[in-house]
Amino acid sequence: MGFYAELRDARQDNDALQRCIESVVDQLGNAADPTKPGMLLGKIQSGKTRAFLGVIARAFDRDFDIAIVLTKGTKTLASQTVKRIGRDFKRFIDDDLIVLFDIMSEPEALTKSELRRKIVIVAKKQVHNLARIQALFDEKYPELRSKRVLLVDDEADMASVRFSKKKGEDDFDQGAIANQMDHLRQSLSGIAFLQVTATPYALYLQPDSYEQSSQAKEIFFPKRPAFTVLLPIHDAYVGGEAYFGGWSADDPRYYLYVEVDEREHDALRSSDGRAIRGDRIWSSENIKILRRSLISFLLAVTIRRRQQIVLELRPQKYAMIIHNDTQRAAHTWQWETVNRITAAFEEAVENRDPRLRHVFDEALADLSRSVRANVGHLPDPDECFEDVCTLISDGELNVQRVNSDVQLEPLLDQETAELRLRTKANVFIGGSILDRGITVPNLIAFYYGRNPRRMQADTVLQHSRMYGARGADDLAVTRLYTSRGVYTRLSQIYALETALREAFESGAHDGGVVFLQSDASQGIVPCAPSKVSLSNVVAVRRNEILLPTGFDTISASRLARPVSRVDALVPDAAKGTQTFVGISVDDAIAIVEEIEPTLDLGDDNGFEWEALKGLLRYYAKNDGGRVLVLAEDGRRLDRARSGDRSGLSILGTTELRDLVREPTRRAPALILLKQVGGPELGWKAGPFWWPMLASPPQATSCVFATKVAT
Repeated sequence: MGFYAELRDARQDNDALQRCIESVVDQLGNAADPTKPGMLLGKIQSGKTRAFLGVIARAFDRDFDIAIVLTKGTKTLASQTVKRIGRDFKRFIDDDLIVLFDIMSEPEALTKSELRRKIVIVAKKQVHNLARIQALFDEKYPELRSKRVLLVDDEADMASVRFSKKKGEDDFDQGAIANQMDHLRQSLSGIAFLQVTATPYALYLQPDSYEQSSQAKEIFFPKRPAFTVLLPIHDAYVGGEAYFGGWSADDPRYYLYVEVDEREHDALRSSDGRAIRGDRIWSSENIKILRRSLISFLLAVTIRRRQQIVLELRPQKYAMIIHNDTQRAAHTWQWETVNRITAAFEEAVENRDPRLRHVFDEALADLSRSVRANVGHLPDPDECFEDVCTLISDGELNVQRVNSDVQLEPLLDQETAELRLRTKANVFIGGSILDRGITVPNLIAFYYGRNPRRMQADTVLQHSRMYGARGADDLAVTRLYTSRGVYTRLSQIYALETALREAFESGAHDGGVVFLQSDASQGIVPCAPSKVSLSNVVAVRRNEILLPTGFDTISASRLARPVSRVDALVPDAAKGTQTFVGISVDDAIAIVEEIEPTLDLGDDNGFEWEALKGLLRYYAKNDGGRVLVLAEDGRRLDRARSGDRSGLSILGTTELRDLVREPTRRAPALILLKQVGGPELGWKAGPFWWPMLASPPQATSCVFATKVAT
């Protein structure tokens, strides 16, 4: 029996995963070209490690001799990877078929028999580690240079693509780690290169090859994948669709997101006593949602454990992450603040302080809606409150900082290398070390405050620890606490991720996604993916709705006149008839431009008016410059329920949804919903027009760049 056949049977890999692994190895083996990297594209926490270990085992069956696994540059992740490989490959290691070691802990001298075995080397992406790998082939064991090598770059966008202009020179520098990886690819004739990631944008947006001057000191090997294999999504996976898919109020996923005021995130960044005073733990607006999130987490733990007892299941332990900043000083301040809140909870339990019950009732009102939507068992509120009090008084709320390898290693389970849950309710406070590769089991609360304006889109996505395997009952009590701006950006990233994945699923690859850029002098033009700035993109799939959300109106004194102008521009035949009327794209743009100044998007909203207008023009070209317009009057949507970025719940009736998503429509559709608005519904003023662009059902997915990379 071969390596993979035995591993497959032991792990019980399903058919979809087997096909994925076979496809990767077939294409790697056939290409055998280090200048043509392959891509294993998965989702965040979707089983990528399991898949590439299967690829290594199958590659060993196909005459590969050595596998080098490069991990993100932390000792913890490298150690975790070694443990994971050791667990999956234990039988092969015990039977002297495979040698496994971290390059920083390599044996003093490999024996002749060990050199004849299959070899797996793990190294974190760090200069000294990669130098040791190169020396292993060049100096210690030159006989290995003739072997077939599989280089697996886990989290391939990390440190692998980082170009910067050299000071005073025309050439670019790609960084020491990328140079070392290229040198390894160049120096070993029998090497195949596999990139593994869930955030491939930086890689796909690279050119097929790099133009360099004849005086360039380094030759850059291609980073853009020559082929891509999608990792199948398992049934228990919860990803962006759950958080950003646009659900109605009768679906538990509707309640996943809880908005946090940006001022609260800012107050948790530095220890300013004026921002969070010790005598205002119960009343401070600067920790309002943090305070509630901790009680909600305890209540969620209580609900799930009671549900499990009813079903005669073993009650589980649960986790919450607070990831608000990268700085250790900020983590200490957050840790101190959370401990002050928990101390206040403990004192309230002891003294039966009614303020604890008030916060509990707020949490119960929130969680009960999603539990009922899930048709789950909701325990008696008084019993739940007593359980929460018991968790607090018994010290079951365990708060830990996780911001360095020294602090993280003792927190890991030695068997699984996951964060170990020591109590029934565990809160982990940290920064980037909690992102890639670190698995947090039973995570049901994520308080996230990192400011996305300072980071790449793929980095934001990697912080999304709320993705991963999760049962429906756990999901019903799960919450994501973040600002509207961060939520909007995460939603945009999800749209981009989904558009790219659908292109690969369709088999179209580059032909399946159109990259567009906005150019003031030339209008909307196609562009090379490598010209797109990741931080300013709007991705729209076929039959998808693009619309502003999270806005307010301008004041009543300024609103009436532009609204009346829109009234005049919209054809009467399109008003209230649920019938599309064709107009020119210029007329459609004129309507949008009248509406634009009436909606106050605020700061960091993320919606791009230029993208809406640009995509209208692009899609209209495919139907003779025509746009279909439809208008509805008398809408009474409450502002508190206006954040559905999918637009489906905002459209309202099933009839209107079906009309908008009618599969034969070729032209773009501009849907205009005239809202009553006004303070009674939470809006500053009213009435106002709310525009939506519905892309054609047969259109190609588009990535629209409002800014172009320079």
